[in-house]
Amino acid sequence: MKNIGLFLFVMCLLMCGCHSKAKSTATTADSTATTVDSVTKAEGGSLTALKDSLCHRGLPRTAKLQTSDSDYAIFMNTDQKAVDELDTDITSLYVYEFNTNKFYKLLTTTKTEEFGWYKPDGKNAMKCKMSDIHAVFDAKLFTYDSKLLVEGCFDMRNIFSYIIDLEDKSVLCLPTNCGCVGFTSEEGYAIMNSYAYNTGIDENGEAKGGRHTVVSVFDSNGNFINSMSMEK
Repeated sequence: MKNIGLFLFVMCLLMCGCHSKAKSTATTADSTATTVDSVTKAEGGSLTALKDSLCHRGLPRTAKLQTSDSDYAIFMNTDQKAVDELDTDITSLYVYEFNTNKFYKLLTTTKTEEFGWYKPDGKNAMKCKMSDIHAVFDAKLFTYDSKLLVEGCFDMRNIFSYIIDLEDKSVLCLPTNCGCVGFTSEEGYAIMNSYAYNTGIDENGEAKGGRHTVVSVFDSNGNFINSMSMEK
């Protein structure tokens, strides 16, 4: 019965995570904002036309739209490809604000010499800086807030997840290591995956070894809501 309960809980979380936002390797922040021509969907414009307009104002032609809603369009560009498997891409994120018609570079990743083997999961998000973000491969807008969830892997093992406030540019690092699987349908909470090492003892009194999944939920301010461990 315990295993069935665990299974149903996780399935409910993952089903909630399918809901997407309706309005919807160290880095250097560029706070210089440039006003661009108004190109909105309400005026019959398209995201393709928006990108063409922004390319005249500094957006690289190679940039791709990563995510958007009624307030923001987020573009990602690979500035420099990794030279080998131990290296990471240098990536930039650009933000266009539909309401203000402002366009700016949010961050550019740079190299790091730090590598980790295991990034523990937990409950407490940690304040950090843009310069602490060493890799980016995905970005998701939160459902109800002007917040961006940015994820990257620079140690070939752990996915580092950051919440960036698009208004004050503050950054939080979430205590998880396997990325975001979606958002809850009603609250817009981030559903995060992690792995952790088993701590149980087998019938012979020896450590079981291996790993298990931990599913954790956080709000857009990085506050821990709930979690469930799949360790048997």
